[in-house]
Amino acid sequence: MNMIQLQLVNYKLNNITPSELIQLSNQYGIKISQQEAKQIIAILRQETIDVSNVKQRKKILQKISKQVNPQLASKVNKLIETVLQ
Repeated sequence: MNMIQLQLVNYKLNNITPSELIQLSNQYGIKISQQEAKQIIAILRQETIDVSNVKQRKKILQKISKQVNPQLASKVNKLIETVLQ
């Protein structure tokens, strides 16, 4: 992924709304509820996201796994890996 694409992805993750997250997840076959989307957004808002930072991604995915849904965290991880390729 080139630097401009990476900046766009980071910007979107740092500014995404619950409804946008639901719409995006549906495009990739990941079903999430409004409540799950709100919980994920709350986790994302705790710090500025940089998807190229593997350590940060792992920490965020662990929070999603513990606070929202472990299976959902696994699906989100696969989605991020797909986008980063």
